[in-house]
Amino acid sequence: MPPQLPAQKIKLQIAWPIVLLGAALGAVLAWGALSGDQQGRVNLLYLLLVYLFLPVGSLLISTLSLLTGRGLNFARLIVALPIWSSQKRLLLNKTRQLQVEKYWLFFQSHLAALAFSLTSLLVFFILLLATDINFVWRSTLLSATDLQPLLNSIATPWFFWTEAQPTVELLQATQDSRLQTVRQPAQQHGYWWRFVLAVQLFYCVLLRSCLLVVTAWLFGAKLKNDFEQKIATKIQPWPEPGDTPEQYQPVVQALPDNIAVNNWADMDLKLLADCHFLNLSTEHLLNGGPLASKEEQHMAEHWQGRQVVLVKAWEPPMGELADFLQTGQGFIWPLDWQDDALIPVRIQHLHEWQRFVDQRPAWQVYLPAELMPEDPP
Repeated sequence: MPPQLPAQKIKLQIAWPIVLLGAALGAVLAWGALSGDQQGRVNLLYLLLVYLFLPVGSLLISTLSLLTGRGLNFARLIVALPIWSSQKRLLLNKTRQLQVEKYWLFFQSHLAALAFSLTSLLVFFILLLATDINFVWRSTLLSATDLQPLLNSIATPWFFWTEAQPTVELLQATQDSRLQTVRQPAQQHGYWWRFVLAVQLFYCVLLRSCLLVVTAWLFGAKLKNDFEQKIATKIQPWPEPGDTPEQYQPVVQALPDNIAVNNWADMDLKLLADCHFLNLSTEHLLNGGPLASKEEQHMAEHWQGRQVVLVKAWEPPMGELADFLQTGQGFIWPLDWQDDALIPVRIQHLHEWQRFVDQRPAWQVYLPAELMPEDPP
């Protein structure tokens, strides 16, 4: 039986390609920023760009876009790449249908940013242990007294850590010029490592970790409102033997000519072509299932004529299919296959689809006689 996504609540699983790419970027940028020049001098202002302004700026942009629109972030750019398996694409389409896609992507972006920060910290500690980093700063327009208030504001969250606070004296001692020939003692240039470490721990690790928890909570709260999740808790158990027999909608065994085929199950249509007893034309082929693009979904939803919707017999009817059937008319065809060949569906699966379609007057269950269960319903 083909692999399928379990019919259960979507969880915040880690999208490892996104996280690993964030970690790789963190290692590369940290190594480039901390390597310095031939004398081992590292520009403090470059480090603030990598460890402060870049993460905080990206965080503000992604948060603002999450609140106002679709949510522009790092993860959304990565999921657009053709590197994802059909199982992952099914998950992404499911989050889009449940209207939690932007929260899921926002969560993955936070994870990638946290991985970025942790690998940056790892590179930072390695270079501190293995090399002598000389922190300097250069500016044509700014002086030590101009820069010190900004750095003091940045260091406010760790006011209790005296050694990690910037001072005017330290700024004056570590200001560098390309024309300067007399160098300050190397020990003074190393004092900045505590300040740089505190910047990473607070603005990158701590801030992102807190927002990661908030995003996970928002995702869960949004998912609780999903129609499918609500009805999943209200499914009635199978009747016990001896109960009043249920009434099932009759199964149709013939289709009208020139009917559109909606490949909701995302199955290989070669399975239909190989069956000699089927005279089904795929001239009008629609794709309105979970793996369909937005354009394909829109075309299927606005199809004017009747259509036969191909579904996997063993999968229970889901909320998005129920929503889709509200605007159309036609037939539901539950299919089962094994070893690249169609096989008769199981009777309990057919009953499930008959009960489902019985509540929708514009739809009928279709199943050829050759694919009926061995025990007739």
